[in-house]
Amino acid sequence: MSEQPVEVALGSIGRIKILKCLINSSRPLTKYAIQKATGLKSIDIKRDLEKLIAVGWVKVIRGPRTPDKYVVNRELNEIKALEELFRVAGYL
Repeated sequence: MSEQPVEVALGSIGRIKILKCLINSSRPLTKYAIQKATGLKSIDIKRDLEKLIAVGWVKVIRGPRTPDKYVVNRELNEIKALEELFRVAGYL
């Protein structure tokens, strides 16, 4: 049985913290900015972002001479529902 996207995306506290950070941000963030905001280790952020990107919940913005930046995919109903859940639960 394969994991569902929601299981992958919400499968760790790190991914939940990253999603919270990106949902709460009005602009795309670098890994460094995510690290500063969440307190997570760089290697954990890298691993968790890879999983969030794989399920389509996070998008990468690549610049020619700047670090990659990350943003939640606000077009997805899952992200809209997650943002609402975070607000209702007082997590944002």
